[in-house]
Amino acid sequence: MGWSMTKPKRKKRNKKINPTEEFRNLKGPKRECLIAARKAKGLTQAQLGKLVGCSTAMIAHLENGRGNPSLDISMELEKVLETHFFELFPDL
Repeated sequence: MGWSMTKPKRKKRNKKINPTEEFRNLKGPKRECLIAARKAKGLTQAQLGKLVGCSTAMIAHLENGRGNPSLDISMELEKVLETHFFELFPDL
């Protein structure tokens, strides 16, 4: 007989992934020049963030390659670290 006492299995729906979620955890190249310039000045990420006018997390994102600086932040970084933008961010 073709009868069964168990429930039929449901098909799983494929979840659609937004393009932004797909690339959320990707990192860019680690910015060694930015890290080296900060350490050469003897600054922590928190101290540099205060001098530049942004959060510690923003500095960490910039150093890890997860974010790109805005115009204001990049100009302040140039002043504080006394280095050109293209030396700090060679990948941009």
